[in-house]
Amino acid sequence: MSQHRTKKHTEAKDKSAFFAARKPQHKAADPQAQDGADSEYDTERDYTVSRQEDCPLTQSLLQSMLDAAVTKMQTTVTEALNDMRKGLKELEVRTSHLEGNVESLTGAHNETDIRLTKIEDQLYRQETKLADAEDRSRRSNVRLRGVPEDIAPQNLTAYAVEFFQTLLPDIPAEMFLLDRIHRLPKPQHLPPTTPRDVLMRLYHIKDQILRTHHTKKDLPTQFKDILMFMDLSAETLRRRRSFRAIADTLRHHHVPYRWGYLAKLLISKGGKLISATTPAEGLDLLQQWGMSRNTQPNPRNSGKPLPEEWRTQKTRGTSPRDE
Repeated sequence: MSQHRTKKHTEAKDKSAFFAARKPQHKAADPQAQDGADSEYDTERDYTVSRQEDCPLTQSLLQSMLDAAVTKMQTTVTEALNDMRKGLKELEVRTSHLEGNVESLTGAHNETDIRLTKIEDQLYRQETKLADAEDRSRRSNVRLRGVPEDIAPQNLTAYAVEFFQTLLPDIPAEMFLLDRIHRLPKPQHLPPTTPRDVLMRLYHIKDQILRTHHTKKDLPTQFKDILMFMDLSAETLRRRRSFRAIADTLRHHHVPYRWGYLAKLLISKGGKLISATTPAEGLDLLQQWGMSRNTQPNPRNSGKPLPEEWRTQKTRGTSPRDE
């Protein structure tokens, strides 16, 4: 009887032990209760989670979690800021280097610009001196335009003397001393039917002939289309050509003027002789006098549009002598 009770007591004890809840350390210690996918880390994590689930969410725990998150964020931001400071430092060094190079280049450019301005001024003065020397060597030359091509070269002297006697009939033929009279090559822009100019050297009464031809109107038919010009250098003609629009405007408003040395306009206005040494000065004078620019082409010109260089003080380049 006692053995039977002892056996039942043992079986009940075994059943209670079998159905009792197992502790985590027992589960970790029992190799039979784990499968191949579990590990020690998973065991500790489950244990931590179970502990957190067991612990209530208090203010101190929440504060510690927030402090940990803030600390981690501050660390990340600090590292990013350090990288940005490093990049900005390198950029500052490169910018300083570039600013130094730009400053050096600016100084060199300013020096070059000053030297170029001086060279341009020197070149302009040298061109003026050369043009003056060339004009002085041509002082006695006269150009005739409109002489028919059917006049033979050996008859040019007789034709010119007859023309001058028509202008100044009181002067004997012996006073018209001509030298080296010949025709000039014709510019390519002129039509084929235009006769070539005649160049001659005329002594003593050249200025008187030019002045009389400018004012005389009742010329014979054979000399009616003859034009006379002074033989000037290409540089002087180019500079005078830059005043063309101003001269046309003065003629349009019936304002008398004449050319001065080397290439300037001497304008007679209000009983005074006003000098315009550059096209810009001439333009200012026209604006002060309220004269509108003449847009009608001069019949003596080729009919081409007026160049824009007439507004500048110094013009460069060369052009054919088509005056």
